[in-house]
Amino acid sequence: MAKFRLDETDHQILNMLIDNTRTPFTDIAKKLNISAGTVHVRVKKMEEAGIILGSSLTLNYEKLGYAFIA
Repeated sequence: MAKFRLDETDHQILNMLIDNTRTPFTDIAKKLNISAGTVHVRVKKMEEAGIILGSSLTLNYEKLGYAFIA
């Protein structure tokens, strides 16, 4: 695959996702004045290029009632 080049919109999308990976594409689209479909396509391309490797979920096990984790 050819080298993927990020433009300003890609950087803005990444910054919003870095702040909160659960931000809906529709919210990102509204803030950037682009369509949610555009956000989806750009994120998918960044995933395919290996720029976005995934997202994670962090749990507070203590609040879930676990005293310790093995």
